[in-house]
Amino acid sequence: MTEDAEVAPDADENQRPRMRRKWFPVLWVGIPAVVWAILNFGDFDPGLANSFAHGSVVAGILGLAAWVFFCSGWSRALRWPLALIPSALVVIQYAQLSPVELVTDGDVAVVGWRWRADAPDRLLDDAAVEVGKSLEWQTTPNDYPRFLGDGYWAEVKNVALDTDWTASPPREVWRNKIGAGWSAFAIVGDYAITQEQRDENELVTCYSVKTGDLVWAHADEVRWDPGGTGALGYAGPRATPTVYEGKVFSHGATGIVNCLDARTGELLWSHDTLEKHGATNVHWGKSGSPLIVDDMVVVSVGGPDNQSVVAYKIESGNVAWASGKYQSSYASPVLAELAGVRQVLSVDEGFVTSRRADDGKALWEFPWPSGSGSNAASSQPLLLSDDRVFVSKGYGLGSALMHVSRGAESGWQIQPAWRGTRQYGEKPVLKTKMGNVVIHNGFVYGLDDIYLQCVELETGKKKWKERRKPKIGHGQIMLIGDVILVLSEQGELILVEASPEDYNELANLQAFPETQITWNNPAFSFPYLLVRNAEEAVCYELSGETLLEVAQKK
Repeated sequence: MTEDAEVAPDADENQRPRMRRKWFPVLWVGIPAVVWAILNFGDFDPGLANSFAHGSVVAGILGLAAWVFFCSGWSRALRWPLALIPSALVVIQYAQLSPVELVTDGDVAVVGWRWRADAPDRLLDDAAVEVGKSLEWQTTPNDYPRFLGDGYWAEVKNVALDTDWTASPPREVWRNKIGAGWSAFAIVGDYAITQEQRDENELVTCYSVKTGDLVWAHADEVRWDPGGTGALGYAGPRATPTVYEGKVFSHGATGIVNCLDARTGELLWSHDTLEKHGATNVHWGKSGSPLIVDDMVVVSVGGPDNQSVVAYKIESGNVAWASGKYQSSYASPVLAELAGVRQVLSVDEGFVTSRRADDGKALWEFPWPSGSGSNAASSQPLLLSDDRVFVSKGYGLGSALMHVSRGAESGWQIQPAWRGTRQYGEKPVLKTKMGNVVIHNGFVYGLDDIYLQCVELETGKKKWKERRKPKIGHGQIMLIGDVILVLSEQGELILVEASPEDYNELANLQAFPETQITWNNPAFSFPYLLVRNAEEAVCYELSGETLLEVAQKK
């Protein structure tokens, strides 16, 4: 019995190493292979794929640590450090130092550290805040006076660009350091207006388009920085100013709405909308750009009790009307005429809503799932005709074409012409996470999360989706004539033919260093293209002709 008792443990020890060798390659090779396959071949929402990638890394490291400690059979002196050191690093990285810096490499975010050096905007000279002068403010046919220009999507119709950037490359006119924020430029005449953060001041700034000189600035002593709360997004304002009849209307990240004299930057009136209307801020800061409706400026405020969307009188700043109960999204309201009724369409949190333009009376709404955090809605509704509205959204939802009608007895009816959304069991198309689409000759072009996609407008059927390398990422697009101008998340300018046949890239140019995140929309007033991110602003002169010049040649 004694000899048998001594033999049994030796047999068990001979079995265990074989199991150890069996699981070792599975843990080291299997998990990375699965993650790589999903990210490169699966048509998944990149945000979900990114989360799965990080989760797999954590699971793989902790699994290997467990294998080393419990199954390796190595000595205790070797097992303890080999198991505990990587486990401790994982806990520190993912628990104590949560990801607040976002540096993208295509669709995979790189986790950063909570501690970080001062943002570049804190190092900019604040003396420019005191600058002020009276400008000769004149409008032109080429103006780009608000977010996305002068239409429902970013489009410049009267220009034919020279797409051979080898023979006629864009000429860099000027390049400036700029404060933080994701606002774009609004261009009227020789001047461009944007918003930026410089240290503790949120600014509305006016630059000369031709020289890049700062000619006036208005400051509000507020700073919005969601990174300080552990949320990705960075500091600074998000919305683009609106320029109208010699006035500038801005909406800051903390909800401050200003009306400024466009010639001098002088403050005419202002409201802290969160305080005034009992609203709370959204996760990444207020982002909706102001909308002009007749003699009013309309802003998505997000207050409860009929304070969701608010219209102010342009001249006095007094409230003209207020309506709705839903929190705001990150999209901008738009003016539309449907079934003969002028109305303000707004993507609110959880719904697309409509209000009569002259008095704010609620007309209709339909569910459009979203929140102010990880399920945010950023794309605004597009009016296509007097009875059709296009909507799109990221985070796996997709897009839909809605038919809007009004009956004498049945009232307002909202019916889908098609739904390319996961919500209704369809394969989603055009999951526009951080941008908007453009429409050309019956086809919709937009960033399906991080890939440029073309979809047939009438049916919602996908024509193509380009998995370009380097990837476009969460960039922005603009339609110029029959060419799509893309500004990628990595700061690359790309020209693409607006054709449903296939992706045809015409030219490209690196406008910003790849290390700088670029989420801002471009602005174009022929021949000047203004692009910016949270660190730099650049003006390019593009070669091309106006359609009038083309017609005169013929």
